[in-house]
Amino acid sequence: MKRRWALRLVAVLAVPAALALALLALDVLRLPHALATDDARFEAAPHLPRKLWNDLGVLPGDPATRLLGTRDDVASRKTVALYTRINVSKMGDPEQDALRGRVQLEVTLRARENAEPMWRSRQLNLFGVLTLGRFSTSGPEQQQILARSIGAFQNAIEVDPTNLDAKRNLEILLRRPEAATLPPNDPSQGGAQGKVSGQGRSGSGY
Repeated sequence: MKRRWALRLVAVLAVPAALALALLALDVLRLPHALATDDARFEAAPHLPRKLWNDLGVLPGDPATRLLGTRDDVASRKTVALYTRINVSKMGDPEQDALRGRVQLEVTLRARENAEPMWRSRQLNLFGVLTLGRFSTSGPEQQQILARSIGAFQNAIEVDPTNLDAKRNLEILLRRPEAATLPPNDPSQGGAQGKVSGQGRSGSGY
């Protein structure tokens, strides 16, 4: 009798377990398409406020992203989308300053944690752009900001040599007259530095 009830219990529990596994398999199969769809929506209208890359699967908590190791990539996408909400014409606005600080923190975290070179390079490039956004000061602070931006772009290129945006940004900065007065190979120039290989100041440019 006990064995019969045990078998019935196992059979009853096997049904939801099998359903959950089937849904997880479905999420895993549809995740690349869901990511690509939201990527296309973002590229078509990057400044339109929308919640992208959320609820990528049927199961709550998006377990497929953890299973496929794409959580860092999804977080990086959201950081890039958050960056597009920054309005450079509203420098000094408290809300915009708070947004800029939030994005800079997210960029730094993503540059340190993301294992994918392409996304890490994008975050380093964004860090350089964000740093350069404060280039309205003068004197030593201006030099420091310029040096950190140059270092961030160089780091981005070192991590991913195919990052054309970082190469263009670096070239533009190196053509500025102020760049000629910067100390060469200054290890303090790098931005968003961390323990991950390739995030330190390279000093080699491109």
